[in-house]
Amino acid sequence: MAGSPAEVTLTQRLLKGGHSGYAPWLDRRPSRDVIERIGLPALRSEEWRHTNVRRWYEAVLANGSSRAEEAAAIAAPAAIEVVDFASPRAAELAAAGPASVIDLASQPLAAVNALLLRAGAVVRAPSGIRSTEPVRIGALNGAFQHVLVHVEAGASLTLIEEPSAFTHRVIEATVAEAGHFCHWRRQARSAERECSLVAVRLQAGANYALAQTSRGADLRRNDIRITLAGSGAEATVVGAWRLHGHDHLDNQVAISHAEAGGFSRQTYRGIAADSARAVLYGRIHIAAGANQTDAALSTKNLLASDAAQVFAKPELEIHASDVQCRHGATVGTLDDAAMHYMRSRGIGEEAARELLLAGFLREAIADAEGAELVGLGA
Repeated sequence: MAGSPAEVTLTQRLLKGGHSGYAPWLDRRPSRDVIERIGLPALRSEEWRHTNVRRWYEAVLANGSSRAEEAAAIAAPAAIEVVDFASPRAAELAAAGPASVIDLASQPLAAVNALLLRAGAVVRAPSGIRSTEPVRIGALNGAFQHVLVHVEAGASLTLIEEPSAFTHRVIEATVAEAGHFCHWRRQARSAERECSLVAVRLQAGANYALAQTSRGADLRRNDIRITLAGSGAEATVVGAWRLHGHDHLDNQVAISHAEAGGFSRQTYRGIAADSARAVLYGRIHIAAGANQTDAALSTKNLLASDAAQVFAKPELEIHASDVQCRHGATVGTLDDAAMHYMRSRGIGEEAARELLLAGFLREAIADAEGAELVGLGA
């Protein structure tokens, strides 16, 4: 096993109990092999530099894969097929669908998810179906969850993740040619320690739009991996967060352009107050031959106290010549001139402050529910 003696011991403890038995059709051997061969993320690795992954491991070992029993909360329109991940139909859909999007070697927590899996669903938008009603996923009965999404050719699907508790959740999606997948993530403030992975692969002419609105948690880590695997595919990611107290939020986002003519946009706006910590690593990778790619990333962050911390790092890796690619990152405080102007117009200090913060965050919030979640009202 890879890692330090402490990390090897931790890995052995996680593997000791075997898999959960949920979804017996799922082949756990690749997951177990990755954990045994590569190990878990190192406690001081670069990707986990600002998030103490040991604290998440402690939550896993303390809570196992159990969570209080509750009915699964999934609502879907009749045109969209939704089945429990453990069902025989789920096995059929997984076998008939595209290959897995997840690279376990680079996402070993997804391997832990597979071993301890206790809840999940498979969501299928049939070819040509353009649903106007969303699929809503709330609480699922298990701390480790996997939601597999297939958007078939020419289909359209909207998925809303409502605030819910989990230790690790995987959202794995494939979007076929000319398919459209709109994904809303709403993450309420939590005292829990949770990690999640969103892995999406787009074929030619497919479109994926992610809007993620977050409060903090004792520990919250979001890994987002999007691959534009077909020509002319498009991906748009917007994220907004507002943190208080000792909240911790770590967003690791990577968009890979594998074919020509792709388009991607990443827009992030965040506020950290009190002793909160926010992390945003945004990456754009353009493969050789992915010419005429148009990609951009913008992240702006406000520090609302002297003790708050923000770590923002955009990265570009370009292996093609005929591309348009740009990025920008800022960390600052509220504009004193703007505050003075509003105060001079008779607006109280706290009200002026909230108005400026609201205007800042709304650049990355597209809906009333997301605005309300971060305390902005409708």
